[in-house]
Amino acid sequence: MRFAVASSFVLSALQYVYAQNSTSLPDVLDAETIASLGNNSLFLRWRPRSHFIAPAGWMNETSLGGQIYTYALLIVILLTYHRHAVSKDLVTWTDMGGWQDAEAESLGPTGNGTYNGLGIFSGTTQAVNITGGQDGTLLTFYTSVSRLPTNWAKPYLEGTETQSLAISTDGGATWQDYENNPVIKSPPEGWNITGWRDPFFELWPEMDALLQQQEPHYYAVFGSGIKGNGPRIPFYSAPANDLTNWTFLGSLWEPSDNETLGDILETGTYGFNFEVSNFFSLNDEDGDVHYYSLFGTEGGNTTFHPRAQWGLWNEGMVTRRANGSAEFTPLSGGAIDSGLLYAVTSFHDSKNNRRVQWGWANEELNAYYTQQGYQGAFALPREMYVIKKQGLINPDGRLTTKGNNRVIEHSDGTFTAYTLGARPLPEVVTGLRDGASQKSYATNGTSTQTQLIGTGSSHMELKAKLRNITGSVGLTVAASPGGEEYTTIYWDPSNYTINVDRSHSSSIENIAQNYTVVGYFYPYQYPSGPEDIDINIFLDGSLLEVYVNDRFWLTTRIYPGRLDSTGFGVYVGDNSSSVDVSGLTVWTDTANIFPERPLNSSSALVFDSAEETNNYVWWTGD
Repeated sequence: MRFAVASSFVLSALQYVYAQNSTSLPDVLDAETIASLGNNSLFLRWRPRSHFIAPAGWMNETSLGGQIYTYALLIVILLTYHRHAVSKDLVTWTDMGGWQDAEAESLGPTGNGTYNGLGIFSGTTQAVNITGGQDGTLLTFYTSVSRLPTNWAKPYLEGTETQSLAISTDGGATWQDYENNPVIKSPPEGWNITGWRDPFFELWPEMDALLQQQEPHYYAVFGSGIKGNGPRIPFYSAPANDLTNWTFLGSLWEPSDNETLGDILETGTYGFNFEVSNFFSLNDEDGDVHYYSLFGTEGGNTTFHPRAQWGLWNEGMVTRRANGSAEFTPLSGGAIDSGLLYAVTSFHDSKNNRRVQWGWANEELNAYYTQQGYQGAFALPREMYVIKKQGLINPDGRLTTKGNNRVIEHSDGTFTAYTLGARPLPEVVTGLRDGASQKSYATNGTSTQTQLIGTGSSHMELKAKLRNITGSVGLTVAASPGGEEYTTIYWDPSNYTINVDRSHSSSIENIAQNYTVVGYFYPYQYPSGPEDIDINIFLDGSLLEVYVNDRFWLTTRIYPGRLDSTGFGVYVGDNSSSVDVSGLTVWTDTANIFPERPLNSSSALVFDSAEETNNYVWWTGD
């Protein structure tokens, strides 16, 4: 993925100050007060503690590797540099090398004029050496950057990106670049590219069989595009015994500029460039293979999705081309997250035989980044699987659109639907609840008006079941006692959307983006009626995640100005709306997943000079 680059991995600023104690701040913040504060003063105000987050400064997406010596290795991109943390259970994490300043830095650019002199963009880590052996070596395949700036909408500078390997032989403590980097020196011949980055590589026996390979191979995909034609996912292979020898096989498929698979609300738009692409297979409950691609799209923003980047998924049919490559024909798809989550990547967790995805959640502040002192976090890790639902009916024709479901119609008039499912890892959810205060709330039958039911905290989880729905209904979170602040999360049956209304999320004037976040969700219909809506909400500082029926996911940000904005309850849209809410359960004060790191892990903020940034041409320095 492309991102801002700097010579330091911490957020830029003009002063060198550390975080003030949050207790010195007023209970109710306003814009004037915030503008007067020094760097890091808001470090603890909206900071997540139950999600993976860097100690301080800017944090980008991850280079994931599973089943690595403890359990998992997470390499986090902070600007041009890689840092990493380790975990035995994917619940609690330890900063490798320490958390202060540059202690955990593991890999960085080698200086202007070299193949990776201006940046190390994201990639993938596997527990193999370059000959495919498993001897404790860790191998990271990443994009090396030698020219800047780069952006899909700008002319591409020849030689900007190449693909390189980094190797660790001590469990990730230290890393060395492969001596013959880069291992792929140029993009596909004849492509006038928009970008070419973020290698995703894995051993893939199912693909070996489909492509009639006699020996095992690793396969890699990249995010890319061809100017004036459309985004692309270039597909490569390498013999398993030589991961320096990559062959370009072709593009997985050839969408046009800003093409959509189906209705744009349901499936999103491909935009003009792909980033952080994944290509993998999952088996359903019957053992049948389903092929999926994940990708970040750039430039396809719409009125209801104003962000210029959008994470999508597609399921498709894969066939062998005449030249021995694979052709992917999309059959269904949608948003991998209807909010701001981007650069979603995945790995195969061989310990539990499952595929785990992780995505990056940027901030949505309009200003005050130096007062906050950090940017970015990861959403909860999610297990992906194939959902198969039988006995469905299609009374309104929505089930059979070219959208979220691949559908089979049966002779009795019912349908079977297949779609991509994802849920927070169960052990992670259990770990976050460990030590939290749990309470269940009675909602007394049918609700016909909005009401607050209880008080939680800024680090909490809520679960509830919604049924017998009429009109727009849902839940309210982060509400102040006097109603000055609140955020509503509701299902709107008139257009099959789930909405997060942030128009009253903060009383601080112009603190952050506050548009209503919208995503498509169609409840399955049975002869007995529609399925219930099971909603699971995680609020962690400013980070808000919404999960519905394992088929809808939305990540966004809110920045309440008041410390007492911790109320929650039932939301009912108008006098004609009603809902039966059951099983409302709340876990308050979810766990801190970095127990060895102080909550206040702020670092001095530094400003990049004109000399370091080529007079601010390569990056802005902030």
